[in-house]
Amino acid sequence: MKLFAIPPDQAFLPALTRGTLARLGAGEALAAATILLPTRRAARALQATFLREAETPALLLPRMRALAGLSTEDADELALPALLRLPPAVEPLRRQAVLAGFASRLPREMGGPASAEHAWALGMELGKLLDEIALEEAEIIPDDPDLLGHRWLERLEALAPEALAQHWQITTTFLRGIVQEWQLWLTEQGLLDIGVRRVLALRAQRVAWEEAPPEGAVIAAGIGMGGTVPAAADLLRVIATRLPQGFVVLPGEDPATAALPWEALRDAPTHPYAGQRAMLDRMGASLADAAPWVPAGPDGIAELLGVAMLPAGHLEPWQRPEPARWHDALARLSRIEASDAQHEASAIALTLRGALETPGARAALVTPDRDLARRVAAELPRHGILADDSAGQPLSDTPPGAFLRLIAHLAAGECGPVALLSVLKHPLCAGDMERAEWLAASQALERVALRGPSPGPGLAGLRAAIASLREPEPRLAALLDALEAGLGPFTSLPPSPPRPPADLLSEHLAAAEALASTPSLPGGLRLYAQAEGEALARHLAAMAPAMAALPPIAPADWPGLFEAALAQGTTQAARISRGRGDAAHPQVEILGLLEARLLDFDLVVLGALDETIWPQASDPGPWMSRPMRRDFGLPSPELRIGRVAADFLLTAAGSRRAVLSRAARRGGSPAVPARWLTRLDVFLQGQSGLRLAPEPCAEWARLLDEPAEIRPCPRPAPRPPLAARPERVTVSDVAMLIADPYAFYARRILDLSALDPLEQEPGAPDYGNMVHAAIHRFLASLPQAWPGEGAAAPLWEAAAARALKRAALRPAVEALWAPRLARIGHFIRGLEAQQRDQLLATWAEVTARATLRRPGGSVTLEARADRVDRRLDGTLRILDYKTGTVPSKGDVQAGTAPQLPLEAWLAEQGAFEGVPAAAVGALEYWRLTGADQPGEVKPLKLDDLPATIADAAAALQALADRFLVGEAAFIAHPHPRRRATGDFQHLARTAEWSAEAEDGA
Repeated sequence: MKLFAIPPDQAFLPALTRGTLARLGAGEALAAATILLPTRRAARALQATFLREAETPALLLPRMRALAGLSTEDADELALPALLRLPPAVEPLRRQAVLAGFASRLPREMGGPASAEHAWALGMELGKLLDEIALEEAEIIPDDPDLLGHRWLERLEALAPEALAQHWQITTTFLRGIVQEWQLWLTEQGLLDIGVRRVLALRAQRVAWEEAPPEGAVIAAGIGMGGTVPAAADLLRVIATRLPQGFVVLPGEDPATAALPWEALRDAPTHPYAGQRAMLDRMGASLADAAPWVPAGPDGIAELLGVAMLPAGHLEPWQRPEPARWHDALARLSRIEASDAQHEASAIALTLRGALETPGARAALVTPDRDLARRVAAELPRHGILADDSAGQPLSDTPPGAFLRLIAHLAAGECGPVALLSVLKHPLCAGDMERAEWLAASQALERVALRGPSPGPGLAGLRAAIASLREPEPRLAALLDALEAGLGPFTSLPPSPPRPPADLLSEHLAAAEALASTPSLPGGLRLYAQAEGEALARHLAAMAPAMAALPPIAPADWPGLFEAALAQGTTQAARISRGRGDAAHPQVEILGLLEARLLDFDLVVLGALDETIWPQASDPGPWMSRPMRRDFGLPSPELRIGRVAADFLLTAAGSRRAVLSRAARRGGSPAVPARWLTRLDVFLQGQSGLRLAPEPCAEWARLLDEPAEIRPCPRPAPRPPLAARPERVTVSDVAMLIADPYAFYARRILDLSALDPLEQEPGAPDYGNMVHAAIHRFLASLPQAWPGEGAAAPLWEAAAARALKRAALRPAVEALWAPRLARIGHFIRGLEAQQRDQLLATWAEVTARATLRRPGGSVTLEARADRVDRRLDGTLRILDYKTGTVPSKGDVQAGTAPQLPLEAWLAEQGAFEGVPAAAVGALEYWRLTGADQPGEVKPLKLDDLPATIADAAAALQALADRFLVGEAAFIAHPHPRRRATGDFQHLARTAEWSAEAEDGA
């Protein structure tokens, strides 16, 4: 058996190249050879390695092919006539759709899917299970695939004994039905399942080489690292034993692992060499039979990691302290212990940048965590490096993919403000208008109709909101016309009736293409432009037959189903380097585990070494429990951990220097270190307290954004010129000026106001405005003499109905507020019945204006009182309605709540329109909540009302002298205990100085 091994501490591809050139030379024998590798990226890397290692200026390279053994992806089928006789494999998306349709038949009360998206996920898991059954050959696949279904059914019949839980009995019974239906469907369509065809293709290759061995050399290199499927192991056995020039080259074992018997690893599926040992056992060989492909070098990282990862029961080396033995290996290993994922990404980016200080050095991040990969790719440009994640990005995250997702949510939300603006402002959206014109109209629509409480549902609600504007906006109507024409029938996704997903997909894509169009370009050319658009178009073309295979679904489930299907497509289009002048850096890469297999670097960072990430969680899946998998003949789910453990060990050992990286927290939750890191730490601690050296870049990354000196931001104190200061203020402005002069400056001088949030829920201000409007209309229609409850009640009901209508509340909110308003009406009418005969006149919502003439200039004070009454003694009573908190007596006397005292001063000056000047005898708050106690009269019992009014007037004059006709600065929130408006806290940068300000207050 021509079996060879490359020591794990040597870079695999360079060693493979040197050994190949030593055996075949650089002539015709090399050109006639075929080299089988586990991935296409490894094949491309081997081409470059041959050019580096060969001493000749020109070289005819061998054929290099990827031969998948672990999955159905990233593989090339060798050209064989026998393969032409095999039926084609079913398309992955179409298979998933058919299996999802089968899964949706399981009733929900028996564990069936709750939505179309859930059924789609179950279809994916079912496809994985069927592939695993086929690839692992739990049942030997017959040459006639039609017989396979019957054999699988026989195995499934005995899979659910009565000892199993009822859930698994139901699941297995249902699974038998799915397998039967699936095999019938494949037969009707003339197709093979993906895993089955992969096995038959490998078998056909094996048989062809058994019958007619190729003349050139065949080298299978690195296949089975971490294990492989039986059909691939059989092919490797034929290469090693039957081909005259066949070679099987595998990664060698570290000394500690090589000393273990096969039985020790058979019971330790998480060990990095357990899978390879199982493959060799099927081949009838062991690595003890392997000859060296190249001369061995000194032991390094692999020996240390191999000892640390020994299975339980074989830890004798742990009990022998030999610290000097590990110094050389530790010199090539270091560790990043980051506080969170972003800190880890920053430290890794610095580490990769540091590697480039060595001329010609190559560095890479290897991680299964695509979030970490994206973070590092985003951090590298600050160091002048552009590197895209080799795993690509999901199509759902690309700009055109996001546009399609947003349109689905727009229809599901019946054109709600958030979903609508997300679509209207997307760079691809133009609605057959010029983009600038479309964007201007969208911004206008946002300001007048979408901010604040939501308009009615659908386009009809938007048109009603526009129709209610005081001044018509023709461009808004044109915008809605274009939107309606673009969306077509795709404007709502109700829960019922069910509709075919293919129809929903067709309407969805038609709407997207129509909305993406401009006068100069059709929507399709904009939506499917560039590399990511082309990948999206191909994926959508594959989705069409898949959606046609699904049963009808609730339209409301479409966004979830569409997003799940779209996310399964990926694109290799550049993301970080797109739009930049420079290309991706040739010496820095970001790789996934599969892409990094067999590659070597001067520096490699193994990132996200945390449990459930690397290694991933060992989940048996929803269709079979662990005992059921064992009884069926499937390998333990923990074998997957062994495969990624092999990636960890061999990637670290094959590089000149390795950095092991993890984060203490991910997603806001504590993370558990990968078991390999824990074992390594414990082992090193037992070696006289050794430990991995911390990578200095972790601390550098923490300091990178910290300033050399912290200079507190001073409290803002703008001092505008006198001409810019307002000559007119309201009573509410005075309260703001007292509490926070800077907020007054921002609102009245800079003329700034906060935008209402989108889809704003009706709150306390809306409730207060509604109550005020109802009372005002009621008092306006009420005669001065009390007409009696029978006449007053209809007046209140009409006023309340008018106020509710103008509020335009959602039905649920109106149902809550209407009874409260009715209780307030009963309370108000009761007060009016008691007090009307004690009043000479009543004025509601009356305005006042008075001019203060000061040495520096004139200032006009304006106010609007909720109510002013003239009592029988000729004095005035001023009322303020409050639906929330009522100011206290202390607040009023201290001047922080000056509204009523200032209104009283205006009334005594005769400033209220239609109200003769008179002394003010009472100030009252009416607290109107509409709750169980609908209202409460709270008279303001001041110690000396005239003095309080005079103090308020004097304070107003002092404020005017300082801020309005003077030159005082408008200091931000000078009194920390006084409540200030929150609209301008960010503009005042309060968070930067408030702690310092409060300490000094």
